Amino acid sequence: MATAHLNGIDVHYEDGGSGPALLLSHGYSATLRMWDAQRRVLEDRYRLITWDMRGHGLTESPKDRARYSLDLTVADMQALLDSYGVDRAVIGGLSLGG
Repeated sequence: MATAHLNGIDVHYEDGGSGPALLLSHGYSATLRMWDAQRRVLEDRYRLITWDMRGHGLTESPKDRARYSLDLTVADMQALLDSYGVDRAVIGGLSLGG
């Protein structure tokens, strides 16, 4: 597990496996842990990146409600991928993460 400072907040994430990049986003009130079973199955074929969105899990929870939006969530995902030089990824999500 790791943390990166992205878009003014500390974002908690996991990065493992090898192959094409796959970023998975969790649902409302969940964390990156919801993808543990998929991680075990997919990491032998994919670079699997899972993360805790703003206000979830170990990622920072800004008090200012204006620091939560669809645009900021997408920007956080892009910044996380950019921080690893990933220019192309499949994005998967459930509920809020979708």
